Amino acid sequence: MKFLKTNNLINFFFAFVMIYLIYHTIYGKFNVGNYLIYKFESKMYDHLSSELHQNMIDLNIDLHSFYSNKEDYIDEISKQKIQLLKRRSNN
Repeated sequence: MKFLKTNNLINFFFAFVMIYLIYHTIYGKFNVGNYLIYKFESKMYDHLSSELHQNMIDLNIDLHSFYSNKEDYIDEISKQKIQLLKRRSNN
């Protein structure tokens, strides 16, 4: 009955646990592929969210300048027009 020694049972238990973990790592509901996709999606969401937030702040500043008729807004519009004209003349 060497098969039922404590060392052998512990080794079989850990081997079973390792096989179980490897199986669920590959075929489980939240496997490595899903984890990497989730990580990428959360990174893209954070990036796009911060970009949207910055665009909203810029738009708010532009609208405030427009309503208060500040020179800052008029300069910005003239710069955009000049850049647009340069692009059209280069084409």
